[in-house]
Amino acid sequence: MISIELFFLVNAALNAWLMVLALRWLDAGRPDGKRVALSAALGGVYACVAWMNVALPLRGAMVSLPVALLMARIAGKSQRFRVTLKAAGFFLAATVMTGGAAYAITTIVPEIHPMLAVLLSCVFAGIAARAFVGTRRKARLTYGGIRLRFREAQWAFEAAVDTGNQAIDPFSGLPVVVMRHEDAVKQFPLLSRDAMPEGMRLIPVRTVSGTALLPCFTPEVITWNEQPIQAAVAVAPRGLITVALAPSCLTEAMEQQPHRLRRTLV
Repeated sequence: MISIELFFLVNAALNAWLMVLALRWLDAGRPDGKRVALSAALGGVYACVAWMNVALPLRGAMVSLPVALLMARIAGKSQRFRVTLKAAGFFLAATVMTGGAAYAITTIVPEIHPMLAVLLSCVFAGIAARAFVGTRRKARLTYGGIRLRFREAQWAFEAAVDTGNQAIDPFSGLPVVVMRHEDAVKQFPLLSRDAMPEGMRLIPVRTVSGTALLPCFTPEVITWNEQPIQAAVAVAPRGLITVALAPSCLTEAMEQQPHRLRRTLV
């Protein structure tokens, strides 16, 4: 006998863990805990319903794929369908791997309790998925923390170093950090209505789809990994990027600062 409450909790915990890994794999920034919890609870309810209603066709791809898409959409906030589809695909692949591991454990050790087998498979799957996500992120991008203040607004978010980001603010001559639209509108709702708050300006930026005009501003204070830098900040269109993009020249300048200090002391 298996408690339905325990079955739900185990499935919800696994859903939350794998969904966080899926968002990390997509470089979607820091996941929102409440949205991830809601997404995980939805997956837990679906698992319980599918488990209790064996006669109903609830376990096939025709049902599980839409549920996974809805879970990824809830956990990932506003994002393009392509990003949601990738997150759902990662999540489904990880859950299949977990289910296969649990079945293998019960085959090898028939005396083991099914829920214990599921818990062990969750641990193995989580370790493997986290290793995969971490290796992929390190191979692709370098990450850092950005803090900035503009007028009375303050932000703190994770940014990826993008060698393709060579945008320069023509007004100040500074390199440009491109932040997510979703982060910017939290402090300036006017941006969601295609209006610019006071102190912002438009700058031309070339993207893969052509040239676009992005709202831009020069913050009073901006730091990279708690170290002061000089940079302008542009706001990307909604859904265009999943993580803020910092130009590589900023990190190169930070790496050269200790060497310059050392030469000065000598």
